Amino acid sequence: MTRSNRASLSALLILSAACAMPLAFAQQTTPPTSETGAQPQQSTDAATPAAAPAKKSWSDLDVDKNGSLSKDEASNIPSLQAVFDQADSNADGALTGEEYKTYLASNGKGQAKSDTQR
Repeated sequence: MTRSNRASLSALLILSAACAMPLAFAQQTTPPTSETGAQPQQSTDAATPAAAPAKKSWSDLDVDKNGSLSKDEASNIPSLQAVFDQADSNADGALTGEEYKTYLASNGKGQAKSDTQR
């Protein structure tokens, strides 16, 4: 092998490695989104820290956008599902934001914010 061939081969190898590095670092898994509410499987790789569950806002849970949550809508959050009947003060099967804030305030699990405190 001649010196110029070796230099060309080395340059080609370096260029190939430089082009492949961004692809190696860009590999990131995204959790699948589904209508069924199935949770994505967590990686068993010990090097990656466990991700905290994503916090959802009231509007994220309110699928039909009527301002209140039905039992079906609340079923995606186990802690909310467990207290749904207690928090639904008028027992109409729909939990409003105000009912939930009142429940949290009366049970010492949070502070209810009035509209003037926002």
